[in-house]
Amino acid sequence: MTQVTIPVADTILNSLNMTTVEIASSMRKEFALKNFHEGKLTLAQAAAFCGMNVYDFISIASQAGIPIIDYTIEEVDQELVRLNGNR
Repeated sequence: MTQVTIPVADTILNSLNMTTVEIASSMRKEFALKNFHEGKLTLAQAAAFCGMNVYDFISIASQAGIPIIDYTIEEVDQELVRLNGNR
């Protein structure tokens, strides 16, 4: 596993009034949400990156207004056609 280190000035730590663990957790969540929303990470990958289960990640994504299932109108139409054709 690769580890990433980000230097943070003490003045910023003091301004945030957060521990380094809290900052790391917040940064992981924001990074995972952004990359999941952009389609760079799957739901499972994003959840694992945050160190949480998929259901908890779905909850934070929902709170952030990020859809879990994001179909275009065309994709929904194609899916409906496919489903109706299987009858």
